[in-house]
Amino acid sequence: MNRIRVAVVDDHEMFRKGIIGILEESDRFEVTLEGANGREFLEGLLSNRVDVALLDLEMPVLSGMEACRQAKERFPDLKILILTMHKSPHFMTHMMENGANGYLVKESGPEELEEAIDKVHGSGYYFSEALSKAMLGRISGERQPRDMERRLFGDLSKREREVLELICAELTTPEIAEKLFLSPRTVEGYRKQLLEKTGARNTAGLVMWAVREGIVE
Repeated sequence: MNRIRVAVVDDHEMFRKGIIGILEESDRFEVTLEGANGREFLEGLLSNRVDVALLDLEMPVLSGMEACRQAKERFPDLKILILTMHKSPHFMTHMMENGANGYLVKESGPEELEEAIDKVHGSGYYFSEALSKAMLGRISGERQPRDMERRLFGDLSKREREVLELICAELTTPEIAEKLFLSPRTVEGYRKQLLEKTGARNTAGLVMWAVREGIVE
C-alpha cells in the first residue's frame, strides 16, 4: 500500500515533532517535509513530494493563510489541512473558501487527525463537526431562494448531479467510478466540469456550494 506523503508545518517545534511522531507510528503515512513557517514549506515543496500538508495558521516569516494561497496556486493538486488552535467560525469558513481542504483544531486527538488526513487525501475534503457547524452557520443566511436553487441545480446534467451527490457522500474517485460504472478519468472530468460551473476552488468548495444551494443537507 502506498503511504500518504505528509508535510507538517508549525513554528512550535515540540508540537511539530509530536505530530510527526504520531504519524510515523502508522504505516499509512510518510512525513516527507517539515517546516517552521510558510516560506520553508513553499521552498520544501519544490524538492519534496507531498500529498497532504498540515498547516498552522499563525507562523513567522510567512503565515499559514498566505502559504495556503500560494501553495494552491503553484500546486493545485496538493491537499491542505489547516491544523490550528483557532476555533473562530470566521477563520474556518474563510480558509475553506480560499482553497483549504479541511480544518482541524489542535485539541483534536490522534485518531481524528489520521481520519482527517485519510479523508482529505481520498475524497478531497474533511469537515469536522466544528467546521460543519461553522460552515452551516455561515451559509444559512446566504442561501438563494428555492426557485434560484432549482435553476442552478437544473443547469447540471443528470450525471453531474449523480457525481456531485456521491462527492458529498465522501466517496473517492475510484468508488464513484465503480458505483456509476465509469472510468476514474471520466469521473475526474465530471469533477472538473462541476468546478467550472459552480466556480468552486476545490472539492471542499463543491460541497459547500451544494449545501448552500440546498442540494444536500
